[in-house]
Amino acid sequence: MGGLRLVVLFLVMVLCSSAVAWGALSPVPELSSIAYVIYDADFDYVIVGKNGEQKRSIASITKVMTLVCTAELIKQNKLSLDDVVTASARAASRDGTQINLKAGDKFTLEELLYATALVSANDAAVAIAEYVAGSEANFTKLMNQTAEDLGLGDTNYTDCTGLLSIFSNNYSTALDQARLLKVALQYDLLRQILGTPEYLLKAQNRKIVNSHPLLDLPGVEGGKTGATTPAGHTLVTSTLRHDRRLITIILGARSREVRNGENRQLMEWAYENLRVLISSEQVITPVLIPDGVQHQVNGVLKREFSLVAASEEDLKFDTKIELIPGLRAPVDQGNKLGELVVLKAGKEFTRLDIVAQQGTGLATWLRRIFQRLFHFLGLGR
Repeated sequence: MGGLRLVVLFLVMVLCSSAVAWGALSPVPELSSIAYVIYDADFDYVIVGKNGEQKRSIASITKVMTLVCTAELIKQNKLSLDDVVTASARAASRDGTQINLKAGDKFTLEELLYATALVSANDAAVAIAEYVAGSEANFTKLMNQTAEDLGLGDTNYTDCTGLLSIFSNNYSTALDQARLLKVALQYDLLRQILGTPEYLLKAQNRKIVNSHPLLDLPGVEGGKTGATTPAGHTLVTSTLRHDRRLITIILGARSREVRNGENRQLMEWAYENLRVLISSEQVITPVLIPDGVQHQVNGVLKREFSLVAASEEDLKFDTKIELIPGLRAPVDQGNKLGELVVLKAGKEFTRLDIVAQQGTGLATWLRRIFQRLFHFLGLGR
């Protein structure tokens, strides 16, 4: 049913009144960090931001791409979490945050992934890169190819850790990194790793603790921290509340405390200004279904439609309904009937599935004949 061509039926105007019911909108917080973005990961757009497309050093947020490249190869069965990786002298000598690898130490790939994600271990990241691609230089080629494939046009990597800065051609933007974290969370493995509070490194017989400072807040799925002198303090966070995934990112904060506080400010502001525009109980349109015991069903949204609003203007939108042509009984509750196309400023913003609020059953052959006759004579609904 879902694969059939959709046909446009009509255009309706929807004006949101929920902002009145929910109270006035809060103003966007004023932040001191050089760049930030609140990114709607469900509808793929920037809600608000400052210098969101400015190329900057991003410090250890770089490791998100290291994790994504490795997770993709695991998904393709080219790597396994149980693979044993032997640390090289080069990996062991990497400066900055580390788990104190020594040349010749053996770790599973899984252990190195957790060390890279949870405690931002530079030595673990380099060990992964060398295992995957033979050298860190070769691995950065994979990182850049992946960035290109994902359309991250303002991103370039020259290392797998983020120790190098924009002065070494290692850079990205707040927007690109928000979009990248969304990709990372599409991997079950990375969603699990980034959200893990602590992990046992069996090779060293010790626990490591997730360094993400907001992980204990409601709905926070994880993300990545970073700090270098050129980058300042950086943090990207994904949060899922009210069935809505929002990504907040801070670049260029002057301290860890400012970074953490401003990332939290963005997150709380966004969910405070989240408005339900169309509930999943609201009837979008009645739909006639030939040959059903019940020959008309209510079309409702599969999931409620909500947006974060910085102003009342953000709550205005148009819609048009596109139903699947040739719908016939039986239709079960939850079956897709079509799509609600949401338009903002005259341009398509998103599409939302319209589903049946109730089932129809299938009428007997005699009843079907009478229904068709009534419809033909204009007597039936």
